[in-house]
Amino acid sequence: MITEQGNYNLVVSCAPYEKKQADTFGGYSTTEITAISGVLTVVVSLSVAFSTIWKYRKDIKYLQERNDLEKQQISVDNAKEKLEKFFGPLSALLEESSILYSHFALSEKENLHARGDYFRTLRYITDSIGVDKLDTHDKAILEKIIEISEKINALIENHSGFVDNPEFHSLLGKLCSHYKILKLAFDGKLLEQSEHLESIVFPLEINGAVDSEIRKLKSIISPQEQRVKRYSRTVNYYNNNSFMYYSKTYSNDMNHIYNKVRFYIENGSRILDAGCGVGRDTEYFIKHGFKVTSFDASSEMVSFCNQYSFAYCEQKNFLDIDFPPIFSLVWACASLLHLNKNEFELTLHRLFKATKKHGYIYFSLKKKNPSASEFIEERSFYYYDDNYLYSLLEGGLGMTLVERWETVGGTSLHEDTFINYIFMKK
Repeated sequence: MITEQGNYNLVVSCAPYEKKQADTFGGYSTTEITAISGVLTVVVSLSVAFSTIWKYRKDIKYLQERNDLEKQQISVDNAKEKLEKFFGPLSALLEESSILYSHFALSEKENLHARGDYFRTLRYITDSIGVDKLDTHDKAILEKIIEISEKINALIENHSGFVDNPEFHSLLGKLCSHYKILKLAFDGKLLEQSEHLESIVFPLEINGAVDSEIRKLKSIISPQEQRVKRYSRTVNYYNNNSFMYYSKTYSNDMNHIYNKVRFYIENGSRILDAGCGVGRDTEYFIKHGFKVTSFDASSEMVSFCNQYSFAYCEQKNFLDIDFPPIFSLVWACASLLHLNKNEFELTLHRLFKATKKHGYIYFSLKKKNPSASEFIEERSFYYYDDNYLYSLLEGGLGMTLVERWETVGGTSLHEDTFINYIFMKK
């Protein structure tokens, strides 16, 4: 273009510049979309991984639960088999033999008892006269006892594999030996040998041992619901000091009390050791032919009691128990004294329920010392006077006081006086 002045101006015409748009989607750039996709991939992968792990753990848990149930069922089936094929029949045969024996040689037993002596069958039938001196009644009974003993021997020989306890195996061996010697004596092959047979005795522990095994098997077949254990200060004390308590009480001479109580019950009776502690009394009664059910609130005390091979002690609180009336004796030695008034009354009602008609409840309480505290060595002690006890047991439960006496003993630094009671259920 030429202007008026004759100058030339160069005019360049350009199209308007348009900015190139980046590839986008939903307002996000490709780079951003790629990053987001990567994150989502990781999230999805983690979700799949966690889902797989969760499912795997769930499957493992299911398999474990099924395996546990199968193991439990196997244990139940094994327990049923042991009970049905060995321990149940053994218990029945022993009971049958015991009943027959209680009617055998009655006059001879009475005569020996009056002289302060005791009756022994082997001694009785191995003197110079032997079985021939038996009257028709006694001979018939002894024949039946021999028949039963042979059944027991056969049962043990055929099914002793059901016994897991080595000490129980040894006990069964003693039982078989006794029965075989008895059979030889009955056949007249041991005449004038009684002085050499004094060590051959019926193993009294067998009754309690079989009973304990049966209760153990029944607990496997029909397990009770386990309650959450809430320990009182007293139970905690016994858990923490069980060995000290064992060392101070296990060797205590209790024969005076044992003899008093045993006067009222028949040999072989069923006893409930309520609050058994370390099992001193449980062991004594089983060793003398009784069938003993024992329990204690302290897990450590239960462990001590179960160290005796023929005991089966369970961890129970007094307010947990609910036994039918099957016990000839309820034995609560220095155990009820830890219960407050409400617990004491509820417990006595439960122990009363567990006692057979014409059975007995023995218990001991501390005598109140005016200078003593209710809390000794972190244990709680409660004291109840005679008027309250007679009102509760005689007036409320209709029981009869048989004996009341005092003894001295204890585990503290000083000796305690205990009041002992025996009540009879009418």
